[in-house]
Amino acid sequence: MSVTLPPLSDVDFRQLRIFRTIVESNGFTAAQDELGISRSTISTQMSALETRLGVKLCRRGRSGFSLTEHGQKIYSEVIKLFAAADSFRAEVGAIRGNMVGELRIGVVDAMVENPNCKLDRAIALFHERAPGVHPTFVVVSPNQIENALLSRQMEIAVMPNQPMNAAVQMQQLFHEEQTMYCGKEHPLFEKAHEKMPIEQLAEQKYARRGYSVALAFQSLFKHPPSATAYDMEGLAYLIRSGKFVSFLPTHFARQWVERGEMRALRPDLLSFKIAMCVANFPQSVMSRMARVFRECLIEVHPTVTAIKTVPPTLDKK
Repeated sequence: MSVTLPPLSDVDFRQLRIFRTIVESNGFTAAQDELGISRSTISTQMSALETRLGVKLCRRGRSGFSLTEHGQKIYSEVIKLFAAADSFRAEVGAIRGNMVGELRIGVVDAMVENPNCKLDRAIALFHERAPGVHPTFVVVSPNQIENALLSRQMEIAVMPNQPMNAAVQMQQLFHEEQTMYCGKEHPLFEKAHEKMPIEQLAEQKYARRGYSVALAFQSLFKHPPSATAYDMEGLAYLIRSGKFVSFLPTHFARQWVERGEMRALRPDLLSFKIAMCVANFPQSVMSRMARVFRECLIEVHPTVTAIKTVPPTLDKK
């Protein structure tokens, strides 16, 4: 026999916000600074919430923090609940002539050094037009953005062009150049200025990205990947180890190239460009503040011509 949960009170909302912060901070201890309350208070509030909901939400102990199956489902519903509340607040603010609330924006890592990325200018412009909005930026890998958009954990994102759910719309903003690199301890480092055969590069141990946008890279190599990273910093560590080659954004690798710690391998053949896009739901279902932020992004980025998005293949001479 199912039991209907009574109407939510202010206390319930407060405890659900604490729960959401704990999950997004990956534990009680890390959530203390974000919430500004003690760990004992957090524990008390969580116990009260579990009693209220009648389910165990999380496990905590020496093995670390993790959600139970019920906790994962409740967290998904909490995201939807607060997204609906934020949307209501934002739309009421729009009706009254001002925009307020939180706008959660997803971005991928290693974009800030890209001279083609004008995200900082878009933020400044958006703040001028909507000073009452609290922007929250979340750095995630490309394969996580789709789920985050669909679950309303974020409303808009800047990410590489890749296949997405039909409900998500994408528009190109700028491009990112990618090049293959090796570290100074790698056997090819001293030969990097030579036009070595691509077949020689195809024999190297390489580090792949752990998300779908990078699948095309694998066609360059004759063997399965020897290492995996889910962000650019992880790839940089693997390259600098001298044991693997991999692709990095040219602007991101420049700091190590200038220090003599990395070198590009056959940039004449192994450089290509990826379209970076704004991803969002159709504008008809976006909040007003998300629509305005999207307009700011498009306004500060000039139109980009068609670019090559697929890495070269082994038949290159």
